[in-house]
Amino acid sequence: MGYAENMRTLSGINCGLQSLVSYIDARNNGATPQVATTQFAGNIFNGLARNEVAYEMQRFGNPVGNTINLYAGYGNPVSNTIGTLGLMSACTPWMFFNSPCCYSYSMNYGYGMMPYGMGWGMGGFCC
Repeated sequence: MGYAENMRTLSGINCGLQSLVSYIDARNNGATPQVATTQFAGNIFNGLARNEVAYEMQRFGNPVGNTINLYAGYGNPVSNTIGTLGLMSACTPWMFFNSPCCYSYSMNYGYGMMPYGMGWGMGGFCC
């Protein structure tokens, strides 16, 4: 297994453990089993989706997704919001159209490829 696969596996374990802790806290604070289970499932699905985005970023040489997940954490609405918005900010919309072109924070300006000097690399259209 490579680095990207290891990070995805470890992040998945982290997501599961932090979501389980949130479930136990919710039950201890008086939440009904249905509410606590729904929150647990939402936390798990959000974390696993974020891990897949970070995995694809890491596979193509961009470690920003793993860094965002590391600092955002898992298992509660605040972490889910910060992590999801951070990953959405780090990637271009083209990633969601089966093209994993995420920003590497080095803009590639290809002058002359398009009118007005805006190249394909502007905005992350090319990897």
